Amino acid sequence: MSRMQVLAADAPSGSGELLIMNDLPVYKRGRNKIQEAIEEAEQKKRKNEIKNRISAAKSRARSQEHTRFLEEKVEQLRNENALLKKLLSLEAAAAERLPEEREVMQGKKAKQCLEPEEQHT
Repeated sequence: MSRMQVLAADAPSGSGELLIMNDLPVYKRGRNKIQEAIEEAEQKKRKNEIKNRISAAKSRARSQEHTRFLEEKVEQLRNENALLKKLLSLEAAAAERLPEEREVMQGKKAKQCLEPEEQHT
């Protein structure tokens, strides 16, 4: 008996309907076997859905962990940037004072050079 004949034999008698089952094994005394094959396919589908849910949950967890890592890194870099800006500001202020300090020091040296001459006279 061919597959088509088996499927036609499983149709309700006299209806003339042809039962078509894609990718399911069809056996000689078909309805119970077809039902088992359908249940097996549904069970496989449910199993795959569960696996996909678990996989999606793991993926979301990895994504959240990576996001937390990046947020911590951003905070660390912001703190470092603030510290470096503060140091740069202090260095710039010190650089502004250098010419004034140089003038003061040169003035003191000039006085020191003049003072010994005045003491000798």
